[in-house]
Amino acid sequence: MKDSGLIEIRLSKVIPAQRWKVIRLLTRVWEFPAFVACVKEVSVVQRERRSMKTRWRIQVDNIPINWVEEDTLALNDNAIYFKAVEGDLREFNGKWTFNVHSQGTEVTVDVYLRVDIPAINDFASSYIKKLLTMSFRAILEALEQRLISVKYDGLKRGEVKKIAGFGIIGHTYNFDHLLKCLKMLNPHFKAPSEEFLGRIFNTTPSFKLHDILNFKSKTGQTVNGCFILATFIPEMIGRDVWGVFSKVVRACKIAEKHGVGIVTLGGFTSIVAEKIGHEITEEVDVPVTTGNTFTAAMVIDGVLKAVEYLDLDISHLKATIVGGTGDIGSACARVLADKVRQLTITGRTKSNLIHIKKELTKKRKAKIVATTNNESAVSSADIVISAASVTTSILKIDWFKPGSIVCDVGYPKNISYAPTPREDVLIFSGGLAKSPTPISFPIDVGLPSTEVIYGCFAEAIILALERRYENFSFGRGYITPQKIDEIRQLGRLHGFEVSDFYWGDRLVDDSIIEKIKVATKG
Repeated sequence: MKDSGLIEIRLSKVIPAQRWKVIRLLTRVWEFPAFVACVKEVSVVQRERRSMKTRWRIQVDNIPINWVEEDTLALNDNAIYFKAVEGDLREFNGKWTFNVHSQGTEVTVDVYLRVDIPAINDFASSYIKKLLTMSFRAILEALEQRLISVKYDGLKRGEVKKIAGFGIIGHTYNFDHLLKCLKMLNPHFKAPSEEFLGRIFNTTPSFKLHDILNFKSKTGQTVNGCFILATFIPEMIGRDVWGVFSKVVRACKIAEKHGVGIVTLGGFTSIVAEKIGHEITEEVDVPVTTGNTFTAAMVIDGVLKAVEYLDLDISHLKATIVGGTGDIGSACARVLADKVRQLTITGRTKSNLIHIKKELTKKRKAKIVATTNNESAVSSADIVISAASVTTSILKIDWFKPGSIVCDVGYPKNISYAPTPREDVLIFSGGLAKSPTPISFPIDVGLPSTEVIYGCFAEAIILALERRYENFSFGRGYITPQKIDEIRQLGRLHGFEVSDFYWGDRLVDDSIIEKIKVATKG
């Protein structure tokens, strides 16, 4: 007959490490207070070859629990047995077991306890069960993170053998896009109310959606990666920026669990930290890049390609960069300020505009103008690069002058995809690269072809192929022309080059370009 007073707890977790490493860390219990928040004190009372007596003090929900236990290491059983010999609980014992798993080691802890306090035992038993469940779960999670951190610590010493590959973090850009992606995953999906689905999605933690296997460089090298979905849409940032930040951090932690060498932050995942003034790199061990340097390289290459197609002389042209104080916008400005006749920078914050104008005016050839008025800035421009981080379209297509080149880098786009009768403007999605290996994603990530990839995605792949696991693009305003040239050359080595021109899913073909040429001459 089952003992009705005995409380049972069972927890299990797959930890991405070899069994012997997990066991070794778990037996070094005196180190627990340094990395398990709920464990306040652990000391060794007595130690022998296969057994140990230890004194514990944990605190969960402001409740301290103290005990002394005897531990026995049973290697033949792949287990550690523990039993309290004194302490706050009437009975407390259990075991840890370790089984080989395809992703590392499955660690299971079985706990049996009895509280036995007269009058309040029903409440106390339930409450202590909750507290101990929380503490053992915290130990499992801390063990995993500790072993992951040790693996990435080797990077500081130049060791790169223990990690490999890349992680791409993306997100859906509005509620309709979320529905579209869910229906791609299940064509029979019947959407519930927006309120219900929105709340569920907001609560859902970030997760790995897709493995990218055997990505092949032009050199013949191959590398593996994964696509991780950060479960937010940009409008959530205004309501709960810290909640979104935690989703991005969790996405990076998932990449760490898979042992990737570098993670790239796609879309709005790269700007969340800016909004709270807290670096993601302070929260994770895996090297992180925004991918903005290679994106800027592809934007510039795309603009130069368009200028060549239209038979124009760039030194005679006026360019405008909408969102020119941002990371990609300012990077493009540093390059184009030496190529065009006039460069106009737009932004929402006057202090940022003053700062970038002062920087660009020092050693640049172009006349530099700074303004907060997007319409006036783009209406007279021969080249427009729209790189603002916004959730809705901010530029109207009838603002652009005939024959102008418009490169839209935004995600979602700064210019509406709505059909237009205009055939006198060369509009294309900027920051895209041809990929040496086609990539198919299980959801719509906004790419026009499996042969085309975002510059930010490509940057992580390039760095992974080079085994350069570093925060290559990070922080705002640090992208130099020299760094753009460096990543561009590495990209070419592996077969990445600027994409053909696409506007949405539509290829901007020669017939369209010929019509635009006529407009420029008119």
